[in-house]
Amino acid sequence: MIVKTAELKPGCVLGKDVYAKSTKPLMKAGTMLDAMHLAFLKAFLIETVDVNRVNKARTASTGKSEKSHREQGPVAAQGTPRKKISPFVLKYRQSVKDDQQFFQQWQSGGRVSIGDFRTAMLPLMNHLLARPASLRNLLLQRVRKTSIAERSVQLGLITAFFAQKLRFAEGDCVQLGLAGMLCDCGLAKLSPSLLKQERLSEHDLVLYKRHVIDSYKMLKGMATLKQETLVAVIQHHEREDGSGYPLHLKSTQLSPNGKILALCAHFQSQFETVSPERFITALDHFQRSSYGWFSRHYLDQLCYALMDLLVGMKVQLSDGRSGEITFIPVKDPTRPLIRCSDQHVLVFEPDGPVTIKRLE
Repeated sequence: MIVKTAELKPGCVLGKDVYAKSTKPLMKAGTMLDAMHLAFLKAFLIETVDVNRVNKARTASTGKSEKSHREQGPVAAQGTPRKKISPFVLKYRQSVKDDQQFFQQWQSGGRVSIGDFRTAMLPLMNHLLARPASLRNLLLQRVRKTSIAERSVQLGLITAFFAQKLRFAEGDCVQLGLAGMLCDCGLAKLSPSLLKQERLSEHDLVLYKRHVIDSYKMLKGMATLKQETLVAVIQHHEREDGSGYPLHLKSTQLSPNGKILALCAHFQSQFETVSPERFITALDHFQRSSYGWFSRHYLDQLCYALMDLLVGMKVQLSDGRSGEITFIPVKDPTRPLIRCSDQHVLVFEPDGPVTIKRLE
């Protein structure tokens, strides 16, 4: 029986597998739906599903407890309330899983199916472009994963976000986002053992740097990828002073899209292990240490755009005061204004005596 997702109730049993932009089912036939399943279906824009009749015996025997459960919210096995998972996080996790599957296909010699990849990643990217603030929690994760899939999806989101802040057309934001997600697809050509190494020998480093050329070759000729997007892919490790690779291009030889992707890629790699309370200090160091490597204009704009995400966030300072980030100066974004609980306003200095103990 085909039922609209909006009409589903906890206790319904799926009659067929449910798919969402992936070869693996999101939910399998026979699954008895609960509140979490319904949230997943809504997050992945599943409009209808095939369900069997509601399990009446279960509903009758547990109706009272289910009512209490709905009133109290989801509860973990230990009796503590579960934290609600946002639609953005659900889409993000699915995109990472999809990216892992694509990468495994490429490692096995499969070609890049840009249509399938785009279909899998667009729901997440469109969500971000409609709600840019969604990126904030991703950037301020306390526990981070460093898989290739995680890095690729994060880079695509950061690049699409920044392109939007630079007032690019929506289609161009998507193109740059796809460039960020695909610029390291050439890593699939390297041996898995090399990818697992934390430190590379000089010989292995030469092999590693070839991934840029391999990425370009794997994507070249894709009808839905613009030429500017392919140029950005091959330039995403270049530097303004010519110290990058693989072509050692300098500022005047780099495309705007190449400069943007290179900057975002460097930012993403530098912030994989930064804790929330050190985010502003780390961003200040990133800005000062990156002059000369990247376009000063884009570097300043990126730091302002990222800091602007923090407006309204609560902070706990090392001197015991609490407050809220209220304003980001355009010319000095890593010196935000913080309104303290005693109504005093202070300018936060990343290297000053007062530090941020908690950012939430």
